Formats: sequence, C-alpha cells, structure tokens
Amino acid sequence: MAASPTFQTPTTVLNFEDIGSSLLNRTLVTITCSLSLLGALLIIVTYIAWKDVRSCSRQILVYISIADSVVAASYMIGVLLPDNANSTACVTQSFFSTAANLCSFFWTLFLSIYLYAAVARLTPAKNFLWFFHIIGWGLPLFIVVLAWEKGALGNDRDIYSSGWCWIRVQEDSNDDVIWMLVTGKFWEIAVFILILIFYGLLKCHLRTEVKMVPCRVKEEARKADKQLTLVPIIFLFLRSWSMIRFCIYLVSSAQQSQSLLDAQEILIYLQGVCNSAQGFVNFLLFWLFTTKFQKNLRRVAHKYCPCLRDKYTFIPGECINVEYSNNSRYPQYSDTGETSAIFKTSDFYGPKYSYYTVSLLTSNTSKLTR
Repeated sequence: MAASPTFQTPTTVLNFEDIGSSLLNRTLVTITCSLSLLGALLIIVTYIAWKDVRSCSRQILVYISIADSVVAASYMIGVLLPDNANSTACVTQSFFSTAANLCSFFWTLFLSIYLYAAVARLTPAKNFLWFFHIIGWGLPLFIVVLAWEKGALGNDRDIYSSGWCWIRVQEDSNDDVIWMLVTGKFWEIAVFILILIFYGLLKCHLRTEVKMVPCRVKEEARKADKQLTLVPIIFLFLRSWSMIRFCIYLVSSAQQSQSLLDAQEILIYLQGVCNSAQGFVNFLLFWLFTTKFQKNLRRVAHKYCPCLRDKYTFIPGECINVEYSNNSRYPQYSDTGETSAIFKTSDFYGPKYSYYTVSLLTSNTSKLTR
C-alpha cells in the first residue's frame, strides 16, 4: 500500500539569499532604515525638547519610536552581514530586531486601547499605563529570550525575511514555523485584529456623538474619523508583504514554480522596504504633518535661522498649548484631554454638551497629529 503524502514545509531547498543580499535590496533597506531611524529619533528628541508636545498619547508614540529605532538599526546591520552564516552577530541582530518588533506591535495596540479608553470611556491613562509597560517590554523580552535559549534565532536564508536574520532554518522539522508564529506572526495578526476592533469602536462612538454637535465640530470630527481609518490601513499595508511570504512558505512545496519564484523576488523587495518603514511612516503621520510640530519648527527657524524668517512668519505665543485652556474650563477631563495629541483637529469652544467626547477625540487625537 502506498504511503499517504505528508505535509512538508520548504526548508533546505529554498534559498533567496541571492536576492536578499543583492545590492538593490541592501540599498533599499538601508535607505528606508535610515529614514525610519531619523524619524524615530526626531520624535524622541522633539518630545524631550518641546514641553508643549508632551502628553500621554505622544508618550506612547515615543515608546513605539524607541522600538522602531531598534528595528531599523538592527535591520540595517542585518542586511550587511555575510551570507549563510549563523554567527553570533546574526543571532544578536535577530534577538534585537525580534524583540523590538514585538514591542512595536504591543505599543501600537496600546495606543489604540488608550484612545478608546480616554475618549469613549473617559478613563484616565494612569490607571493602566503601568500594565502597558509590563506587557509592552516584559513579554517581548521573555519570548525572545526563550527563542534564543532554544536556538531558534539565526539565519533564515531569506526564505521568510528580506536580507536580515530572524528564525534559523530547521532541517527536517517544522519548528521554524512554530517559532515564526511565537516570535512574530501570531502577535502581528492578533494586534491587527485588536486595532481594527478598538479603532472601529472609537469611530462608532464618534459618529454617534457627532450627530448632536455644531457643524464646525462635525467637520473637525470627520477629519479625526478619516485619520482613525488610516492607522489600521497603514499597519496592514506595511506588514502585508511579509505575511504574504509567510503564507506562501506554509502552503508551497519545496520546489516552487518559476512564476512563484519571480513573485517572491518582488515580495522580498517590498518586504524589505515596508518592514523597515514603520518609524518613518509614524513620523510623517503623527509628527511632521501636524500643526503642533510645524508651529514649533517655525519657532525654532525664527529663532536660529535668520535666513528663514521671511519664509516662516512666527507669531509670538502661537505655540501655546491651547488644550490647557480647554482643560482649565473642564478640569475633570484634564487627563483624558491628552489624547488630542494624535490627530490634527482644533479645540472646541462653547457650552459643554454630551458631545464632549467629540471635542475630546479631536483634542486627544490631535496631540499625535497636531
């Protein structure tokens, strides 16, 4: 009787190191990592230097930027390592990049939880920020230390990465699939689903409350609503290419067709750029294209660059954090008012109706985009 066919993941036959280590891929990954590292560092430095941008929501963004900067730096080092080497440098790079990726996932999720709790539930952030720190830093470290002790970290021959080291290829075993899930893919999928849920609940809450507010408030709320939509879409776009390659690895045979190999080459380039771009994208979405950052930038240019004074007109006092004046009228919301840092919206004036959550969202969410 013929033996029944068994499932076997491609391990020893597949090898994409010629693509992952190519000059084109190394150049693309290095440029993207440099931009992400620069963007993440600018978020951290300006948060420290400019007191008027400090808030709990931006503080969470700083934690995301710390993780993204480690990811970018480790990926940049990883693409420059020699091929076919499970060296100490390769394992070390895998350790830091895997841990930082998990930290970035968790803190991105915590940002959505914080916004929902602060805006829809009016829950002060201090009630659960300590819990975020325990999970956001402790759990990734525990997972990666466990993977390191089991010898799971190392060179993957770019079968499921793009020039850097991640999970060591396991000969005649499916353990590498398990470790890919434990150290990244499972959490990536779970975080994306939870982000969709929390931002979806926040959008529903906003749309319910916005029916009772003046027209100007509605317009600002629509802007916040659009940016709430952007966050999960961007997260999905940046992470989808690596997820597609992971799925191909699971379902394909060791001998892939030529058309699939050609598709893999394109996916490797896309994965290398997008997985390295999170820090830069966060800088653009939540920092550079925000009113608060631009006002502070004009203030600095006016002070230190006389040649730019004609181009950037600075009005003294324009960088005053108007959220504080709002909170002075509604002191009971001083903590939840911080979330306005996230999306580019205006503060609202007038009597305090039940639609305060709408101005709270635009107040809270604008601190990341204002």
